[in-house]
Amino acid sequence: MSTQKEIISRTELDLKVGDLGDTLTNKCHEYGGGIVFVCVMKGGFMFFSDLLKHIKYPIEVDFIKCSSYDGFKQKELEIHYDIEANVTDKTVFIIDDILDTGGTMKVLTKHFEKLGAKQIETVSAVYKENLDFSNHFFIYKQKENENPWYIGYGMDGPSGYSRNLDTIHKL
Repeated sequence: MSTQKEIISRTELDLKVGDLGDTLTNKCHEYGGGIVFVCVMKGGFMFFSDLLKHIKYPIEVDFIKCSSYDGFKQKELEIHYDIEANVTDKTVFIIDDILDTGGTMKVLTKHFEKLGAKQIETVSAVYKENLDFSNHFFIYKQKENENPWYIGYGMDGPSGYSRNLDTIHKL
């Protein structure tokens, strides 16, 4: 079994999510109009739930279920369940557990553009620096020259377990 190390305490996680919620609330007020927060399932559910408690702006909430990994192996993104909300002329915030290669966010950004979203913002708990997403919102940025596998706080290990850990760990 792989060893795991907690990288963010529950207290630090709560503070960072609260701060990000304040930042995104300000963005919502800046954009105005219709705002839709979309959770990327399965991994984004814990972060999404915690984050929404800090958004002080009337928003719509929806979910999209997709997958891009089979264990440790990355595969082509598959959308299993799409949103129900009409995002035409609205701002969409895509909330996911991790932005690593950017593949999921690229596909979903194009998907929401095709659905008529006027503005799209990307948000994740963990961010592996990606130049295609220089304006990305996040709570934890991985250190350069690291490439760990993260588990907990909605993220699963290669066997599909560990999503229920309430903090973020790396293997």
